[in-house]
Amino acid sequence: MKPSTRKPPAEQRARSHSRLAGVLILLAVAVVGCGGKEEAGDGARPALSPKALMERAAERERVGAYAEAIEDLQKALQAEPENTDAHEQVARVYDAWDKREEAIAAYQKVLGLKPGRESARMGLAAVYSRQTRNLLAASEYLKVAKTRPGDAELHFKIALEYWYAQNLLETVRHYQKVIELVPDYVQAHLNLASVYERQKKWDLAMRELDLAIKLGREKNDEQAIAIAERKLKFIQGRESMTAEELDRKTQPPFN
Repeated sequence: MKPSTRKPPAEQRARSHSRLAGVLILLAVAVVGCGGKEEAGDGARPALSPKALMERAAERERVGAYAEAIEDLQKALQAEPENTDAHEQVARVYDAWDKREEAIAAYQKVLGLKPGRESARMGLAAVYSRQTRNLLAASEYLKVAKTRPGDAELHFKIALEYWYAQNLLETVRHYQKVIELVPDYVQAHLNLASVYERQKKWDLAMRELDLAIKLGREKNDEQAIAIAERKLKFIQGRESMTAEELDRKTQPPFN
């Protein structure tokens, strides 16, 4: 009888472990050799380009995943540190996320790289406005207005910022500029009337309200007409008052 050629169980187990170790080593080498993966949990996917990261960040921002969007943009900026589009996208995400100071810092980074980038300056002004830092907002809008002197909407924004800051002279100047550019801008006439009312320039206020009523009728803007007529009636009542009566009606204590 021939002796058995079967290996003892212990020796078979040792060889199986040896083969398994060899397979694991090969896999480890393959993983290290591939390198540059987007995420450790997805070894089959190559790293995304900065453009792709920015696109994914935009989609994440759209659904409110702001932290993830910022993470993507930071990866894009690691690859392209002076990518002004990516920096501005960071600013917009932070603004949407209500992280105003971070948004300001990101907009300022863009403007440090490209001082003439109007979209970033307009964004920065809008953030300042939301913080009620109205003079800073007006200052940024004014820088854009130097290259866009005929932009009535921009002058309207500037007028509003000065109004909120109670710089009435500059408010008047910019509403007048709006009307010079777009004479039938009804809201500008209504707002200018309010400024003149604050300055107690009754005749000028009534003139603007008369114009607003006329334009409202031409445009079939019933709301504008109603507002202007109501304010006009109120101012006409004030105009007939003595200074003492006016103070008694408009200054506390009200009698």
